[in-house]
Order: sequence, then structure tokens, then C-alpha cells
Amino acid sequence: MMFTEFRPIGAQIRQSTSADVLSDILLPEVNLAVWQRQLDKELLSCARQLAARPAFALQRQTHLDDLPALLINALPELPGSDGLRKDIMLQAEMLACLMDTDYLGIRLKTLHQAMCPRFHTDHVALRMLVTYAGPATEWREGPDEADVTGALQLGDTAVLKGSAWPDAAAVWHRSPPGLSVRLLLTLDPL
Repeated sequence: MMFTEFRPIGAQIRQSTSADVLSDILLPEVNLAVWQRQLDKELLSCARQLAARPAFALQRQTHLDDLPALLINALPELPGSDGLRKDIMLQAEMLACLMDTDYLGIRLKTLHQAMCPRFHTDHVALRMLVTYAGPATEWREGPDEADVTGALQLGDTAVLKGSAWPDAAAVWHRSPPGLSVRLLLTLDPL
């Protein structure tokens, strides 16, 4: 009798210009779901201005109902800041609905160097990422150098499984290499 060696399934990616694709992350075979979208020019301008500020950072655990006030207090008044607040709220509401929770961890931060320069998996069940300014997160099917790689685009909403998701291969990802300035939103269900 002959046995075939099976390679573990790597990340299975779903991408679409429809936000509905994000719910595909709940399927056992999907490890990364990406809503490909174009952001408003004024919102992008606001994000670039925030990214130019050396110490801009918002990091908090919050109830979804408290997030609007938190964003009003944290984001400076700039052209496009209302659009950025609304977009962050939309992302938070989608993740809260997807994971049936009212509590989220939010991190909106200016990065002046790669936060995580090596491919890694997150020690969370699920994470949502949006890059509002600068180059976006890179991903890889698995831990091996030869695994297929890709990159998110500016404005994409990505939901990825981490190592705490039951029975799933976590998505390997990293900050893009180099010293490009970025504004990154990270949301975690709590």
C-alpha cells in the first residue's frame, strides 16, 4: 500500500469588492478575507496628515457605544477627519457584528518603521487591519520562504485568523519592509 504525503493547507484567501466577503472568515477553510475598496480622497489626505505626526497613537479597549466619543476626542480636527471617524466606526461595527461582541481593542497608530518586520502569526483569534496611509501589510500562505505571498492595498479591510482561532492555520503576515510612514488601524474582538 502506498501513502501520499500531504502538505498542511496554507491560508485560503477570499477577496472581493463587496463587504460581504468579510463573513467568509467564519468558514473553516478561509484564513484571510479582504474587502478591496477605494477610500475617499479627503479621508486619505487626513490619514496622510495624521501619519506625518510623529507620536499619533490611539490604543484602547472599549465598548462599541463608547467608540464615537473616543474617536472625537482622539482625532484632531482636519479636513476629512469626519470621514475617517465614520470609516473606523464602520469597521468596528462590522467586526463586532461578525464576532457577536460589543467590546473591541482598537489601535490607530502612526508607524515610522516596520512594527513587525518578520513574517509571524498573531496570538489572537481574529484581527482586522486597515492601512490608511503608506504601504499595507504583506501576507504569506505559510511559514516557508517558498510559500505564496501577497500584499494588501491601501484602504483594504482585512480580517485574518490568528493562532488562537480553533482548528485553523493562522495567517502569516508582516509590516512591509523599509522606513515608510504608515497609519494603521488594528481591531480585535474582546
